[in-house]
This record gives sequence, C-alpha cells and structure tokens, in this order.
Amino acid sequence: MSRSPDAIRVLHVDDDPQLAELAATYLEREDDRIDVETATNASEGLDRVGDGDVDCVVSDYDMPGKNGIEFLEAVREDRPELPFILYTGKGSEEVASDAIASGVTDYLQKESGTGQYAVLANRIANAVEQYRTGQRAAELDRIRTLASEINTAIVRADSRNAVERRVCEIISDSEPYRFAWIGEVHAETGRIEPRVSAGVERGYLDGITITTDESATGRGPAGTAIRERRVAVSQDITEDDDFDPWESAAVERGFRSVAALPLEYQDTLYGALAVYADRPNAFDATERELLAELGDDIAHVIHSFEVRESLREERDFVDQALDSLTDVFYVIDTDGTFRRWNDHLVEAVGYSDEAIEGMRATELFPEDERDRIRAAMEETLTTGEAAVESVVLTAGGERVPYEFAGSSLTDRDGELVGIIGIGRDLTERKRRERRLSRLVDNLPGMVYRCANEPGWPMEDVRGEVTELTGYRPSELEDDESVYGERVIHPEDREAVWESIQKAIERREPFEITYRIRTRDGEAKWVWERGRATYDDGGEAVALEGFVTDVTDHEHHRRAIDALHETVRSVMRAETAERAVEISIDTVHDVLDMPASAVHLHDEDEDKLVPVAWTDMTEELVGEPPVFELGEGLAGEAFESGEPVIYGDISEVSEPFNPDTPVRSEIILPLGDHGVLLIGSTEPGAFDDVDVSLAETVAAHTTTALDRIERERELERQNEQLDEFASIVSHDLRNPLNAAEGYLDLFRSDRDDEHLDAVARAHDRIGALIDDLLELAREGAEVTDAEPVDLARLVEDCWENVDTGSATLVVDAESAVLADRSRLAQLLENLIRNSVEHSSTGSRATPGDSVEHGSTGTRTESGDSVEHGDDDVTITVGDLDDGFYVADDGPGIPEADRERIFESGYSTREDGTGFGLAIVKEVADAHGCDVRVTESEAGGARFEITGFERAG
Repeated sequence: MSRSPDAIRVLHVDDDPQLAELAATYLEREDDRIDVETATNASEGLDRVGDGDVDCVVSDYDMPGKNGIEFLEAVREDRPELPFILYTGKGSEEVASDAIASGVTDYLQKESGTGQYAVLANRIANAVEQYRTGQRAAELDRIRTLASEINTAIVRADSRNAVERRVCEIISDSEPYRFAWIGEVHAETGRIEPRVSAGVERGYLDGITITTDESATGRGPAGTAIRERRVAVSQDITEDDDFDPWESAAVERGFRSVAALPLEYQDTLYGALAVYADRPNAFDATERELLAELGDDIAHVIHSFEVRESLREERDFVDQALDSLTDVFYVIDTDGTFRRWNDHLVEAVGYSDEAIEGMRATELFPEDERDRIRAAMEETLTTGEAAVESVVLTAGGERVPYEFAGSSLTDRDGELVGIIGIGRDLTERKRRERRLSRLVDNLPGMVYRCANEPGWPMEDVRGEVTELTGYRPSELEDDESVYGERVIHPEDREAVWESIQKAIERREPFEITYRIRTRDGEAKWVWERGRATYDDGGEAVALEGFVTDVTDHEHHRRAIDALHETVRSVMRAETAERAVEISIDTVHDVLDMPASAVHLHDEDEDKLVPVAWTDMTEELVGEPPVFELGEGLAGEAFESGEPVIYGDISEVSEPFNPDTPVRSEIILPLGDHGVLLIGSTEPGAFDDVDVSLAETVAAHTTTALDRIERERELERQNEQLDEFASIVSHDLRNPLNAAEGYLDLFRSDRDDEHLDAVARAHDRIGALIDDLLELAREGAEVTDAEPVDLARLVEDCWENVDTGSATLVVDAESAVLADRSRLAQLLENLIRNSVEHSSTGSRATPGDSVEHGSTGTRTESGDSVEHGDDDVTITVGDLDDGFYVADDGPGIPEADRERIFESGYSTREDGTGFGLAIVKEVADAHGCDVRVTESEAGGARFEITGFERAG
C-alpha cells in the first residue's frame, strides 16, 4: 500500500547486522514516522538508494569495502541533496573533517546506552524536514517556472493544436514528469481519444482504452476528471486498484503517478489533460492547484481559438455561400455605388473587383435602361423592396437578360444604409420558355390554365387544341363558357365538377376520364390531369393541367370489361359446343371482329372439325373446311401449339386456299382442344391490342374446355364407381346374408365356439363390404361446400361412436367450408381410431393396430372395444386452416406413419385397414392434407389442413 507523505524512510548501513537491527527498533519506537531499512555494506546501500525510495541515509564509518566517507561521496554523485548522517563508533576530528568536506548532513558518534537513539531519531527528523523544506521550495520554484513557460507558450500559439502540443511538450520536459497528453471525448463511443502528446510514450496511447463511464476503463484519473469535472490523481499507480487496466503498460514506461484535469470553460468541456510522473506522490496539493489553474487557462485559450475559428468559418461560409450562388449578389450604398458583391457578379459583367469597387450600379446597364433602374432603386429605398427586369451590358458589350430583386438595408438603429439584392440571369429561362412552347405544341393534347368556376373559363390554352376539340385556342379563351358548356359532354359535366372540387378540398392533384363533344359533334373520351393553384388565403383561384384523347384506350378498357363479363358465361357452359359458340359471339360482338371460327379436335377422326362460326365467315369461305392435323395454317398452328398472326396471307407460300379473300388472320391454339381463327379481308387489319384481346378470349375458352373435359372424365369415373358399388352390393352382400341366415339356423340347434368364430368372420366381411362401398363413394370431389361449425359437428359425431368411458375435449371455435356429411365421416373414423387404439387390449404391444373398423355406427363383435383403466382423452382443436384430433393414448410408431393411410393396411387381425384410408379420401375430396404426428401427451395427433374458413 502507498505510504503516508509524512513517513520517513531511513536506510541504515552498518556491517554489524545485529547493531543495525537494534538501532532500527529504537528509532522506530522514538518516532512512528520513521521506517528503517538496513544494509551491511556500501555497495548494497548504493543499490537501495538507487531505487529512489529513501529519505535519509544513516551510515557507519568503518565498513569492509567502501568506508562511510567513500559511501557518502558515491551517494552525493546521484543524490546531492539527500540527507546523510555519519553514525560511527570511530570518532575523530579527521573523520569529522572529511565527512563535512564530502557534504555530510550530520555527524554523530555512537555511545553506550539507548539514549543515543533518541538523539539520532531527532537528528534524522530534522535533517529530513530541512531536506523536504528545500525540496518544497525547489518544487514551488519549478511549478512557478512551469506555469510561466506554459502561459507564455499559449499566449504565443496561433491555433488550438499548437496550444495543446506546446503544453504537452513543456510539461513532459519538466521534472518529475515524463509524459503528457490531451484528449477529447468521442461523441458516439464515449471514449477519450488522444489529440496530442509529448514525452516518453513508446506506443502507450495505442494500446489503452479510456472511457468516461463507471466501468473499469472509466475509473482512472482521465475518466474521473471528465466525469466529475475535477482534478483526479493516482498517487501510486502500483497501489491504485482503479488504475489496474493500464498499470502494466505505465510501469513499463517508468510512470509511477498520474494526474488528470478537465479542460472546461463556461460549462463547455474541451477535453482532458493527463500528466505522468516518474515517482509516487508527485502531485501534492500545491501541484494540484497549479494543474487546476493551468487547466482553466488552457481551456480559456482553447475557447478563444474555437470562437475565432467559428467566426472565421462563419465568415468563410458566408463568403463561400455567396460565391456559390448561381445568382448575382450585391449590396449598394444609398448613393448607388457597390459596397459588396459575390464572384458571380464579376463573372457575369466581365469587370474586375477593382473596377466594380468604383462603379455605380447604373453603369452596368445600357443608357436606355438606366432611368428604369434608377426608378427601381428609388422604389426599393422608399417602399422597402422592388423588382425589375432589364438587360445587363457586359464589359464585352454583350446584352444579357436579368431579373433583379432588392430590399432596403438598415443598420442597428434602423437608419437606411443601402440596398441588398440578387440578380438572376434569365437567359436559360427564356430558352426554356421557348423550348416549353415547342414541347407544348408537340404534346398529344392540350395544356391549360382556367378559373375554378362553372364553365371552366380558359385563361390560357396551348397545344393540340383544335385537333382535340375542333375549337381554336382563342375561341376557348375569349368565351368563358365554351369548354364547360359546349365541349364537356352534358352527361359528364356534373361528375367532372364534383371530382375536381373533391380533389381541391383534399389539396391533391386530380385525374379524371370523361367524354367531350368536338365542334362538329364527334364524341371522344379524354383523360385530364391537373391541380389547383391557391391564393394566400388558401382559396383555389385557378386550375392548371393537361387533357389528351384516350378514346382508343377507353374502348379497349371497355372491351376488357366486357370480356370479363363473358368469361362467366363461357365458364358456365356445359358442353364444348356451347363454350365455343359463346367465344365466337364474344369475338364478333365485343372485339368487333365479324369473321371467326372455332375448329375442335375430333379424336376419333383425328382431324380439326369446324364447330362454330359467324355468318361473315360463311359469306367469305362458305362452310369452314375440315383440316387434317398439320394441314394448312390452322393445322400447323394446332400441332405447334403457338399462336400465329398473318398481316397478309397472300404472301404465305402454301396457304390452304390460295384463292381465299381473307388477307389478315389470327390463329390461336386452344390447348389440345382445337384452334380459334379470326380473319379480315383487309391486310394488316389487326394491331397488338386486337391480338391481345383475342388471346384473352382464347385463354378463357381453353380453360372452359379443360373444365368440361375434366367433368366428363369425372362423370365416367363416377359411373364406374356406381357400377362397382352395385356389383359389391349384389354379388357379395346377398351370399353373405344367406350365410348369416344359415349360421343362425345352425346355432339355434347347437352351441359351438367354432360357430362364434364363423360369426365374427361374417361380421368382418360385412365391415369390409361397408368400408369398400364407402371408400368407393368418397373418391368424388366436394362441389357443394357449406359453413360447418366444428365444435357442434364433433359433439354430434361423438354421440354416433361407441366411445365407452373416453373423454372428449373440444377446443375448436372455428367454422370451415365443407360437405358436412363427409366431414362427419372423417371425424367419426378418427374418434373411433383413437378409442380403439387406446384401449387396454390395444396397448399390449408397440406394433398394435393403428386403425380399426368402418365408418358405420354399428358396434359388432369384431369391432368391440375392451375399455380398461387407462381411459383415453380425445381433443379436437383449431389450426390456422383446419383442425386436429389428438389423444393421450400410446401413439403411432414413427415407422408406421407413412403407411397408415394405405387402403387395407392394418396390424390387427380384425382390422379392415380402410378407416384411415377413408379419412384421407375425405380430406383429398376437400382439397386438404392430412398428416399424423405425436400429441403433447405422447399419443397420436391427426392434423387436417387446407380448409377455407367460413365467415
């Protein structure tokens, strides 16, 4: 631990160790400030003195090696002021004389008795006090000198960086300091980042981290000084726990104590100064006071530089801002002479700064413009502001159009001192105006400005006005009601007014499509986009916008809407013939393409047979021909599956009919069903829009034909299933009924356990037949779904199944769109499976059956359930798009989970293997998925997902 500043560390050198130890004991008793360390010879004593932590040396004279005088002389070479007392038993005037000549502090001869130690202790205390008094005087002188040098340096410095660097250099060159640095706090990281340093550093600052928080890296002197705004000191870094993070690096460089002080001026923190000394306890109260004063002085100087820098930056910023303006900036005195200007004025007029300095502002204008400029200047000085457009006459004689805007300039007392203003070069604006005029003339429509009033009186209208409306621009501008009362269609006027007023209320641009009537009565659709302009009171005073002809686009959009309506009819068609008839009518009525036909693929003939066509088609080509696959343009398009558009069939090398009057043709494959042909007697009759609309019709027709084909296939499958069910019902049920009847007759005469086995076999056959019939019927897709309340259906199903002592928990609140009857069959099978699979008998082996029984509600001998003590709990709950059925039974082995939904799969002898197959069939019919996993209780959990929620 660190010793007290009042402690006296004594080195007693004597070749008699016992005598030295005895003396040490009595000295420490006499004065508790004294702490004695002993050495037996001069060489050892010099090593101890070299360590630097000795306040006084007490030495014998007669010792082996160097004697006391020689030892004194050696000490004086490095420590000339260190108190040295010669304490010897061999006293003589010669020894005393030599000692005094060598600079001994005191001389004392050893005597008998212990009283001599009190004298020696007193001599030591006096010598150390005198030494320390001298040291303090020297320190004070050093401190004053240091302060003077620093103050002189900071006064002479010309920048903040120079101040900080010179301070660190002066401090590090002054004993006992070895190193000094100044740092500032990083705003984002909170670390103290060094700015400058001087002295013995050797990478010290590169390897340390100092923060200002309460963490380990923030409790050192620098962090504390910043955080607490005070001088913070570590008097002995080897004994200071708060200095642990940096101790090793500091000691390695000879640092023993550290002081840090905040550089703060008027509550503004500019950083911290850290000073490192080569001895402990280097920073006494006087030293700390000096450092605090130095910190104030340094912070004040830094503040001054910061203020000066800020003012300089502000001045430079203003100058740079003015010079960076693309406009001319100027200040004119009341007599009209230039007082200040930016570089752009020099560039604009071609005169030098020196020439402008003696000029009046009016001299920059032609003679015929100067009176207007004087009047504008006088107006500015009188009213406070004015603006004027004129041409500037440059030094080279060029006339450049400019707009000037000025305001009166006053001093702090309100006295008029001149005019401040800007001048803007109008060359580019004039050029843009001309370019804009040409652009407006080339727009596919008209641009306008009109009043926000009924009738839309036009103030300015340009562009293709006549082409769009039939009226000349002047006619719309001169007559306030022409556009609103003659051009806008009567049926749309009210809607146009209301739409625009709503946009104005929301202060938003408006877009609107409406009809107009041209001067000669032609109806057109137009699209308008515009926005209001507002006065200072927020009132809409005018509208500005653009109007363009969108008649073709609107017809196209309406055709698309009509197509969407016909899609419903096509999709409702029950036969392919009806579907293509609707498509042909759509092409004729909606797309306005009178010649079209549809050929469908006849699978028996393997040909493209005409099924539907328009009257115009028959007028042009007669009854459409039958095409062989690959024959003609239609046959080729069908086989390739790619649409073909011909602008002129006469240019095709091998048309089906070279004499056909059809010149343009669109051929669109309808999947593998056939082709749609659309023709015209005009070459190049179909544009991209026509083709796009025709392809839309073809796509919907193909979809309808696909659906009709699927439905026919489904009907065939259902017929096969019905036939299968009939065969099973008749050919299997009747013999089974006969067998059961004969068995009953036979059992009435005798009781035989083998007959019971036969009865169980009959029951199993019956269950198999029921399940096979149900499985056959479940293959059909669900077409009539209705909202089904899951909770209510589960409770109904629970009543239909023999559940014994099982428990039902319903945690479902949703409703799904489903076939209620078939969803009930699914739930009953899952409930029955959980009950039977979880019975005592079922739990005997891990490989036990995972499903049992049929979808029927009867309980037969082969389906009986033995309920033991382990009653099962079955839970039905909601999922995001379905529900789950879970139990706390033994679960389903993972190896069986992939096969349990296979028809006929069962691990029990009495299992039919169809119960869970029916579950999957019902789920598939609803377009849903079913999977099995483990429940939270370790049992089975079936998840059925893919349902659409109802409501």
